[in-house]
Amino acid sequence: MGSVTNVDLAKLALRRGWRWLKSALRALEDGRWDDVVYSSQMAVEQASKAVLIAFGIEYPKEHDVSLAFKQLLGVEGIPRWFESMIPELANVISELAELRGLAGYGYEEGLDADYFKDYAPEAYEMAKKHFEACAKLLSQIYNISVE
Repeated sequence: MGSVTNVDLAKLALRRGWRWLKSALRALEDGRWDDVVYSSQMAVEQASKAVLIAFGIEYPKEHDVSLAFKQLLGVEGIPRWFESMIPELANVISELAELRGLAGYGYEEGLDADYFKDYAPEAYEMAKKHFEACAKLLSQIYNISVE
């Protein structure tokens, strides 16, 4: 068996992110608001890590990789369109990572799924935009796709 490259790992991470994004959409359609937020966060995390892996940037083994993601600023080979999005994308990573625990374990604080009802569609749209940007970047540079 040959060695696995960063591009191979990035492709696997991006595909995982795609599955989480599909899960977020299904949860949105089903009205499972907390699951929308949780799955959206996971989609963002996996897509972000796919980009970091592809570019050989180390990241902490935690959900909020926004600081590592900001290291993409000024990296040679990053297109301007993506570089201009990095601050916004990093904010999405942080925002959703901060809510992940509450979305997954809010019941421990007496919260039900409806707590996220108003936020869930926004979380999904942020995750979709984030995923699409990361997928476009990886497609352009490394010919990686989710198919």
